[in-house]
Amino acid sequence: MNREVEVSVIIPAYNTEQYIHQAIASLLSQTLENIEIIVVDDCSTDNTVRVVRSFDDPRLRLLLNPQNLGAGGARNRALRAARGKWVAVLDSDDWYAPERLSRLVEVAEQKNADFVADDLYLIEDSSSSPWGTMIRLKNCGKPGLIKSF
Repeated sequence: MNREVEVSVIIPAYNTEQYIHQAIASLLSQTLENIEIIVVDDCSTDNTVRVVRSFDDPRLRLLLNPQNLGAGGARNRALRAARGKWVAVLDSDDWYAPERLSRLVEVAEQKNADFVADDLYLIEDSSSSPWGTMIRLKNCGKPGLIKSF
């Protein structure tokens, strides 16, 4: 990479061959291009690693855990390897909208923020469109007032 990495996206992965292709593809199609994607395979017993290796993009790195550390351990390993100015987390069975990272970075820079978060869509396995969002699900009925999880 010739330019500084803006966002390191970390993906802990364990037996998600069915979903991880879409997760990685959603990152490679981001409008913010100066990203790195760090997938940490946590000793998958399916074809997760093969799916990750099917991508040919210099922004993608695959780390293989020698033993299963759980999602937290896999995320921590990726955090240690991250080179980006910002860090984002993506579960291996989820995906990002194409402008997600560019919009979050833009807000972070405008507000001089240390941390930025957004809402997420809830989508059932058999569907490609959302049925709701996490914030709306947790909303107490008044805009801006959120129940604790």
